Amino acid sequence: MHLVKYCAIVATGALALTGLALAADLTEAEIKDLLVGKTIYIETTSGSVTGTVGQGTIFYTTDGTAHYKTPKGEMWQGKYTFKGNTLCTDWKQSPNNPCSRYDKQGDTISIVNVKTGETRAKVVRTAPGNPDKLGQ
Repeated sequence: MHLVKYCAIVATGALALTGLALAADLTEAEIKDLLVGKTIYIETTSGSVTGTVGQGTIFYTTDGTAHYKTPKGEMWQGKYTFKGNTLCTDWKQSPNNPCSRYDKQGDTISIVNVKTGETRAKVVRTAPGNPDKLGQ
């Protein structure tokens, strides 16, 4: 009976370690590949820059400009830069916004505030270019 308990504990630990190994922050190159020149569709949390839960859309141009349609339907404009493995967007409507890291666990990519560690949003999908004509 002790052997069965021991095996169950070892198996649980191995599964936990496997889960940890699958979670990883994206590198700067991976974030650029995910976002630049593309539109991302996100599901925001109360920890988002707007503080509103819902669906938002962001188009990241190739020249460092970002256009964000917030869950409330407001249009925001900003400039983005990369600092190491983080993306920093300075929105005109919310200046001095903390940078974000992109955490991938399986097929889910979470956008995480580097100052608070709080998840801001999850990436639902991406599309090449600017199909929603944000900022035009």
